[in-house]
Amino acid sequence: MGVVAVGGILKRFLLSLFVFGVGQNLLAVDFSPAPIYENNSTFGSVSIGGVAYNIKSKQDYDNTRGAVLFGLKRGFLLGDSKKVLLNAWLEGSAGAENKNGLYSGSVGGQIGYRLFNGRVIVLLGGGFEMSNLAMPHIPKEQYNIYGGLARAELFIDIAQGYGLSVGYTRGFNEKSKKIKDESFDTQGIMLSVSFYDFSI
Repeated sequence: MGVVAVGGILKRFLLSLFVFGVGQNLLAVDFSPAPIYENNSTFGSVSIGGVAYNIKSKQDYDNTRGAVLFGLKRGFLLGDSKKVLLNAWLEGSAGAENKNGLYSGSVGGQIGYRLFNGRVIVLLGGGFEMSNLAMPHIPKEQYNIYGGLARAELFIDIAQGYGLSVGYTRGFNEKSKKIKDESFDTQGIMLSVSFYDFSI
């Protein structure tokens, strides 16, 4: 038996061990939704992902940028079944597209409902956001806009509170101190990895 043949057998053996190990680890993972505790009525959440963000004015401004997203939630579980959620959120995003990149932050509140024993959580809410305009032809100044927004979000719990969140935000009639008599509408589509903890 040659060295090449031995090497091939060894590679297949190591690959088999790796696949077996991954399979065993997956079998050991508890894929049930995050548990709810009888003696606790609060929760927290953290999300890391990305956002595609569009800003459009009634004139000729129309810009879409992407950014990294980081968010936190803290709230309460309501009712005897603890299926209703009431929470505040704090979120920020930063990106490097175009001259000015995208920098935005938002704060607000949501009400939600746990479906299918917590496998799916639906959230609706509103708040306040501030973001910047992309102005590559004005390199030394930053133009910010601010205003209210509506937010809808869906969380799918894959395993013990770890899962995926998909969200949509819409800001209406946002203003800028530096650009008078102009208003802006914003839209954001978010996708993130999230973790919900109902024990804190």
